[in-house]
Amino acid sequence: MYPNKILLETLESKHSEYVQLLPALQEIDLLVTGGYRLKNAIRQFLPQKAGEELEVYETRLKKYTYLNILSSNLNEQISKLSNAPLIVDGLEANPSFWANFREDSDLNGRSERNLINLIFREILKFKKVYIHVDKNQVDVTPLNRLQEEALGLRPYCVTYSAMQVTNWSESKGKLDWIKVRQIREDSSNPIAPSQMVATWTFIDGTYIAKYSAIVELDAKGNISKLSNENVNSESDVQLLSLVEHGFGEVPVLKVELPDQLWVCDQAASKALEHLRTDCSKYDLLTLAYFQRSFKRVQTPDDDIQNSYENETEIPTGLQYVTELEKFEWNEPHGYIVEHMSSSLRAIEDQVRDLISSGGVSSSNGAITQSGVSKQMDFQKQEIMLRAYGEILIDVYQDVLQLVAKAAGLNGDNISCTGLNSFENDSLDSLIMKVDSVSKIDVEGLKAKLPPTVFDIVYNQLVGMLAGNLSSLQKEQVAKEIALLHSSNQTLDTSIV
Repeated sequence: MYPNKILLETLESKHSEYVQLLPALQEIDLLVTGGYRLKNAIRQFLPQKAGEELEVYETRLKKYTYLNILSSNLNEQISKLSNAPLIVDGLEANPSFWANFREDSDLNGRSERNLINLIFREILKFKKVYIHVDKNQVDVTPLNRLQEEALGLRPYCVTYSAMQVTNWSESKGKLDWIKVRQIREDSSNPIAPSQMVATWTFIDGTYIAKYSAIVELDAKGNISKLSNENVNSESDVQLLSLVEHGFGEVPVLKVELPDQLWVCDQAASKALEHLRTDCSKYDLLTLAYFQRSFKRVQTPDDDIQNSYENETEIPTGLQYVTELEKFEWNEPHGYIVEHMSSSLRAIEDQVRDLISSGGVSSSNGAITQSGVSKQMDFQKQEIMLRAYGEILIDVYQDVLQLVAKAAGLNGDNISCTGLNSFENDSLDSLIMKVDSVSKIDVEGLKAKLPPTVFDIVYNQLVGMLAGNLSSLQKEQVAKEIALLHSSNQTLDTSIV
């Protein structure tokens, strides 16, 4: 199916959805990353104004500043979800194997929690991410799992960004194949110049095929040269490897958010507005504090028809000044400073609200608020975090089941729960919950409700008080509730 050589034009073909989303993804990536990468691409976000002189534009770029409100709010959202409990059941049969995987999911020390955080960050930024469950290949075929462990062969996870997966096909909600395009710098030879290496990886239900070549890139990231030769329609790339993975299905999971949960799609434009407003404040402050006017210099001469000469403008150092009958310096009131500061704070609050990483309390005296008021303010955030948690729980359960399949284990009993309890003030909240439950007249409630309805309500109360529970814990709690009810019924009967 995969030839020894394939045209570069075929390798560089892209899905229409990828082409449509790529500019937005690149903009989001720069705004979230910030730092030197954003500074190097600042002309993209601060274009030259109409009529603006080049020297003035270059000076304006040098005054670039950026407060990375997008990344800080994403980090807060990720941190809150990371603190939620995660319970995994069904791993008891192979505790050593699963302990190793959960401590090192990529053979490079990445823990289970860091893997989930990475997935969460990617989908918040780019809406989707791809998780590839792979297994090292060796020349010797192991005869059993003990030999696999001795050779260091165990499944691991590789994540691909939405900007790396350039083409794909799917049917009935499942991937048929994907193509991953990766560019890396090869500096393995210490006495030779580093080289850019492009790799295209095809993953389908049977094979993993890789094509690779040394390339040169233009300013837009497109391949301009291929192995020191100019690119043309006949340029082709050599097959690097072809491996039969043995999964019987595509060993890649796609995680994708619904549009309403893709926060960076909306928040990036506000972050860009903040950047431009923040960068323009220097010019506005300059205009506010140095309002200049001038009068042309007029020198009398002997020519009555032309009474004045040398009517040239005086260089003022500013691009725009006002010509009046006199030269003067005006003392400003500083209103522009207040407007700029107010606008920047409003944009920061809008970004925070879009990402739901602070609610109303983030800008309205959170320190002086009561626990109940804080909880109400963070209600929107709780709802969104629960929605994210449900998606991540389902995905991670699928990941573990795919890992089990790669290791030759039974993954049908694996289940994940949790990521649905996010207390902003855990001690105060727990005390309020216990206090509220203790005030409930359980016997009076039992007398007023049908037995079945009472059991449902009672179980809901206990569940809300206990928070995250594994399936085994839920089963044990249900048994204890039933035992408690039966003992109370026995007590009531003996009293009668």
